[in-house]
Amino acid sequence: MPLRARVGRHASTGAQCQNWAEDQQIVIALLNLIPRSDGGAQAGIAGRVVGGIASDALCSAILTFQKKYFPAHQTGFIEPTGAAIAKLEELASRPSPTPAATPTGPWGVFQSNSVPKALRAALADDRHLNHVEVVEILRATLQDGRVTQSELADLKMIAEKSNTIMPRSKTMLERFVDLAGTMIAKWPFDVSSVQRSYAVGRACDFMRKLGRGQWPNLDRDEVGIGIIIRVAYPGTLDQNQTNLCGPAALVFNVLRDRPGTYAAYACDMYDKGEGVLYRLPIKPKADLRHAAPSSSDIAPVDWLTLASIRNSNDWAIHYDSTDGGFSGMTTPMELAYWFDQAGYTDVREDANFFRHQRDTDNMKEANRLLAAGYHVVLLIGSNMVDGHQTQSSDIRDDHWVVLQSQMKVENGEVTFHIYTWGDGYREVPLSGTLTLDDFLMNYYGYVAAKPY
Repeated sequence: MPLRARVGRHASTGAQCQNWAEDQQIVIALLNLIPRSDGGAQAGIAGRVVGGIASDALCSAILTFQKKYFPAHQTGFIEPTGAAIAKLEELASRPSPTPAATPTGPWGVFQSNSVPKALRAALADDRHLNHVEVVEILRATLQDGRVTQSELADLKMIAEKSNTIMPRSKTMLERFVDLAGTMIAKWPFDVSSVQRSYAVGRACDFMRKLGRGQWPNLDRDEVGIGIIIRVAYPGTLDQNQTNLCGPAALVFNVLRDRPGTYAAYACDMYDKGEGVLYRLPIKPKADLRHAAPSSSDIAPVDWLTLASIRNSNDWAIHYDSTDGGFSGMTTPMELAYWFDQAGYTDVREDANFFRHQRDTDNMKEANRLLAAGYHVVLLIGSNMVDGHQTQSSDIRDDHWVVLQSQMKVENGEVTFHIYTWGDGYREVPLSGTLTLDDFLMNYYGYVAAKPY
């Protein structure tokens, strides 16, 4: 992913460069993937990224890298193009070295290379596994951007057979193995891009900490694992039994476009009780932060990220519980505003809660925008998604979904794919047929935005 502007500080004057937050995340992720012996930071740069201000740790790492490879050009910053960024990408993409021998202890036969290597490093100082060391084992497992069944089996073995692992750490590993195993049986697990790598690193830094931040009823590690799973496959984001389809449509797109921004938002929201998506400030009220949603209603990380947006932007009826009903609804104008503030451009809104479409003009325009590279969010009757498309819906059933394919009309029947309810490519209709007339009776328009 290319940089938009310089990252770092001028070594000669100390003046900060442009330092867009997303650009910093890219450079940090690259440096963290490179061993210190090769001039990198080796996962040593952590903490919050502040737009416009490069941290001392980042600036020091840039100078160390330049001293090794570009001693005559120790500028203190990385240009968007040129030899320095190319060298960073080259070093970060190299395969990991051959792992060390399998550690001794109460283990069975390891099936992977990454997990026993990380375990051996964790046990080097003593024979005990503290929580930070277990998080680092998980981080090392994810370093190549993939997770295999062999690695999951090895992580499970550590959780089950370690004599010194803490209950918190055991639960964290078991939760990751369970969720990642379920996921890779259906979808690819991919955190190999620079932005996704940064996001995973941010989640691991988050799980190293203690306490429940500003959300006393949400488990830190459950939130952290949830972040990693959603970064690996954004379609796992799921508003489930809540009326948060509007925030879900926004966050799904942020996840696939800027996973680092998503991870930073989620971590800050948990620890500080407030966060930001580009220039959309989000600060939910205390009653929401102290709510205790059932995991059967919504996953903790999705409650944290989605309900916060809805609650922070309430203007009349406050949303503070999973059965919030009307208070959870998102108007077309609100959704368009959120996309604009989240950094998207050329935001377009042509939807109406109270009037279904009477012809195919709006539908065709939504298709055209999707083909032109816009993200398109449709407002439809939820009965169209759950298989009862022959019934007309009312405002209580209106539902925001993300369009994932062209809406095709053949022989008077409509078919297309959407993101909704934890499914990144859900077929509509799920069964039977959806006539054009029934579709139009349950179709209320779209919001579209161009990715940044």
